[in-house]
Amino acid sequence: YLLKQSSRQPSPSAAMVLALEKPFRSWVNGAFRGKDPYGVLRTAVFWAALLKFLLRLRWIIGREGLKTYLIDALAPTIRKLPPVRRKLEKEMAGTMASLREKFSKELTEPRMTLPSQGVPENDILELMAKRKELDTKHWKDGKITGAVYHGEEKHYDFISQVFGKWGFTNPLHPAIHPALRQMDSEVVQMVVNMYNGGPECCGAFTTGGTESILMAIKAYRDWARAEKGIVDPNIVICNTAHAAFDKAGKYFGVFVKHARTNEAMEIDLKHLKSLIDGNTIAIVGSCCQYAHGTIDPIEDMAKIALSKNIGLHVDCCLGGFLVPFMEKAGFPMRPFDFRVKGVTSISCDPHKYGFAPKGSSVVMFSSKQLRHFMYCYLTKWSGGIYATPTLSGSRAGGPVAATWAAMCKFGEEGYIETTRQIVGAAKKIGQGIEAMEGLRLVGRADVCVVAFAGADESINCYAVADCMQKKFGWELATCQNPPCVHIALTLPTSKNADQFLVDLRASVDDVRANSAAYTSTAGLYGMAASLPASFLEDAAGAYLDAMSEAIPSTSAN
Repeated sequence: YLLKQSSRQPSPSAAMVLALEKPFRSWVNGAFRGKDPYGVLRTAVFWAALLKFLLRLRWIIGREGLKTYLIDALAPTIRKLPPVRRKLEKEMAGTMASLREKFSKELTEPRMTLPSQGVPENDILELMAKRKELDTKHWKDGKITGAVYHGEEKHYDFISQVFGKWGFTNPLHPAIHPALRQMDSEVVQMVVNMYNGGPECCGAFTTGGTESILMAIKAYRDWARAEKGIVDPNIVICNTAHAAFDKAGKYFGVFVKHARTNEAMEIDLKHLKSLIDGNTIAIVGSCCQYAHGTIDPIEDMAKIALSKNIGLHVDCCLGGFLVPFMEKAGFPMRPFDFRVKGVTSISCDPHKYGFAPKGSSVVMFSSKQLRHFMYCYLTKWSGGIYATPTLSGSRAGGPVAATWAAMCKFGEEGYIETTRQIVGAAKKIGQGIEAMEGLRLVGRADVCVVAFAGADESINCYAVADCMQKKFGWELATCQNPPCVHIALTLPTSKNADQFLVDLRASVDDVRANSAAYTSTAGLYGMAASLPASFLEDAAGAYLDAMSEAIPSTSAN
């Protein structure tokens, strides 16, 4: 066989290469004839180094940009300069002291060590009752954005009963907990059916929206590596997409490109197309996005994904139990789910508007083949063959059972009614802001989020948010790039929609008359805009440190 192969005539392409080799060799030899060998080597090294530098420069410009790269590269050196270091240490010390003071205001019987003897159950339950009252008072009036989605004590008691019965179970052991395995799979299938998934559609129960998003990006990365040979993957998301996508990029080595928005705060499709390249593994659309409540044009994005043979993830974590019911609740919707050819994965959180307890989310895929790339297999482990569908090994069974119970309790009709209340309140507030002098709507109130900013420079939206908090007790979310403030409507806040507009109008008038009285949030974001990212990360790290710090009783007095 080998002799036969060697006796064959070369292919046309090989013959062309051989024909060109001889004149090329003669040209190279002629060009370097009589030259110093060391000089030739030095020149070759120089041009190789220059080429490497230019390729690296192109890579930097194509990713983070030269300005950002230089700032980030110089920041560590600048921070080591004695005057800068002393200033930063002083600021961090002040920040930590301020945070400790804030977190110590509502401590109840601080404890730093195990009690020498066990505490009686009744004493623990009494303390838990006090702590529950403390954690309820901040939201029971229905004046906070998001966070608490149902709020009715009767519902929480019911869910807690179910949760408690399954609190010590683990989905990692389906043979020991067959009923838990059943509920886990049924929650996923019910959600898949909510999103019009076909027979091949499938999914997995996760601990939250961030994990669902991480799992989707992990699946796309591994799929692209196996099927396309991509080793330097990227995804393209809108700059309004949830931060979990950037987090996934950091965790899994996937570069994240950010497409700009149009005036409605939708993803700019033209810019999206321009960012897709041969290493792009997926694009992302939101339904709806967190900051402004706008739904991205999923159908148009699906066409782009199909034409490029890449994935399309639709992030429904926020509106996951609203958007599937909006049509039946009287709010027209363009298709956004598995009915749209090209949608390959979706994330949805029952622990928001599904009124399940925290720790419940579902990630869905258009095919079992794609879901397999989410899995983690360890076949050579000394403890046996190990495989998990998501990040967690052991998982709490309580959220699974309680999610199943919540979904069955409300049913389709129940969710249609809560959708009617929540989305209706969002539409009312959106229309009220559009008609309000001094404010303008940012994005669209498509589902449950309403965002606003000042109509001109005379009204600072952050000052309005400060006024709403100080005078009327409203806790709103402050956003940036562009500056705006939003409220995410829930069942408790939807009942206060009319009062929200009254208080908002009064706050605008107050800020117009006395803007200097409300400067704390505006000052914070103004300072943030002028600092490099690494400096802001220090401040964020200080907050996380303080949040996880056990504060002794002496600090609370």
